[in-house]
Formats: sequence, structure tokens, C-alpha cells
Amino acid sequence: MVYFCEKCRTELRPNERACSACGRDAGFPNVRAANSPEERAALDGRFKEAQASAVAKGTTIELDAFVREVSRSRAVMNRSLGALSNWIEGPTPLFCSFHRQVEIMGRTPNETNYDQQRVAAEAAINPFCYAEIGYAALSLDETGLALYGPYTVILKDLTIEDRSSVFEENPFEFNQKHHVIAGQSPPLGYRAPWAERGRLAGAKLQRKLERGMQPIAFPAVLMEERREEPDCDYIEVHIYGSVSRLCIEKVIGPKPANRAEVALWRRTVRTLEKAGVVVEEAP
Repeated sequence: MVYFCEKCRTELRPNERACSACGRDAGFPNVRAANSPEERAALDGRFKEAQASAVAKGTTIELDAFVREVSRSRAVMNRSLGALSNWIEGPTPLFCSFHRQVEIMGRTPNETNYDQQRVAAEAAINPFCYAEIGYAALSLDETGLALYGPYTVILKDLTIEDRSSVFEENPFEFNQKHHVIAGQSPPLGYRAPWAERGRLAGAKLQRKLERGMQPIAFPAVLMEERREEPDCDYIEVHIYGSVSRLCIEKVIGPKPANRAEVALWRRTVRTLEKAGVVVEEAP
């Protein structure tokens, strides 16, 4: 896909944040990709197919309600207590992408297939800018992927909506499912800008909706309830740039049982509340 500056029509490189000719802001690369005519047309096609299937199943009302609900979904990140405390009280207010942590902070990748292959997987979905992308998940019930920690961080829409796109699922799983290999472009229609997250969810998950299903059941459709499992299905949020602790609206998590962690949790709660963040202790 080719992008051009809206002012001077200079061709933009896929990773550019500003036009190299006139300096005009070019928008966030992942959002530009989600807004491209080709991507939008492909998603429109998938959504129309979902609508046709809903008509055949008699679930048009449920699909419409699901899309409306997901359009109000939140971006959540899950963290361990230690990682949350370091983010909240550490020397930098920024939570950087995995690749920036490895490059700048000396983070060591794990010896797992995912960490070994994530560069290839993420670069296939967000070429040229994958190192700038941070990840969250869409949630309708203010809980997230407990696999990454018991503390759910809910982000302020205002701070991420302009720089976020949503993607069908984890890129690693997506590439395997769609047989995307190095050098190939992923199929179109599986990403959307933040404002269109409801339509992407409808296109993907219409098949899980049943006649008479109530909104109370939608959170488990959007994000499977097996949230401690590595293969839990969810829709991923791709956030361009670092996520500041100023982006945090709410934190939900358990009070630790360990005495040392209790002290750490209390200190973290005080810092969060001082910053105006809502904190809820989960049972």
C-alpha cells in the first residue's frame, strides 16, 4: 500500500511519522495502514458476510448489540505486581514496547518460540514500525489476560485512541493460522482503527452469537474466559509509541497474601491514588 502526504502529495515511507518534504504530520503508521482503502474495503466485505450470516441465523439484533457494546470496549494491559510497581514508581513514566526494552533497557528475551519468532510475526503485521508498537487487549468487563499478571491496567481512551489500531488476534497465532511466511503480506480485512473496533469484532465473532444472547454474555465472546491460557482468543490493540503511566485510568487486582508483597501493593496503591487513578481490590 502506498501513502501520500495530504498537503504536498509526497509519497510517505510506511514508517514515517512526518512528511520528509514538507514536515506535515503523517499520522501513526499502524493507523494509516488500518485506514487504507484496501484494508477498509476488505473489512467491509467481511462485515457484510457476518451480517448475512446473522440474518440466516436470526441473530441480527444480537450482532447489532454486540457491535455497539464492543464500540465502548476498553484497552487493558495485565501486569505482575513487580512490573506494575516498576512502571508506577520507576525512574521513567513510560512503558516501552518489548523491542525497545530489549534495545534500551537490556531486557532479555525468553527462550520460548514466541520470543524467538516475535520479530518476524510482528514485522509481518506492522512492517517498519513493529518496534514502536505496544500491545493491549480489548475488554468489556475490565479484566484482561491474567496470563501476563493478575493486575489489570485500564487505559484512558483519550490517551491512546488516535494512535491505536485493533487487530484480529495475536500476530504469532494469526500468521500461523493464515500461513503467512517471511516476505508475504498478511491478508486484508483483519485490522481496523480504534473507532471501528466494534465492526472488526462483529466480523470475527458473529459466529459465536446466539439468538436471545444478552449483553451480559458479550465479554466472554470478545475475550475468552480462559484468560490464564496462552491460547486464549482475544482482539489485540496495537498502540504506537510508549504508554505513559499518565495513560492509566484504573487498576484492578488482588491484595497479595505474601507479607512483603502487601507492603509493595500498599505503596503502589498510594502512588496510584495520588495520581488520580482509581484502584479496586479484586476478591
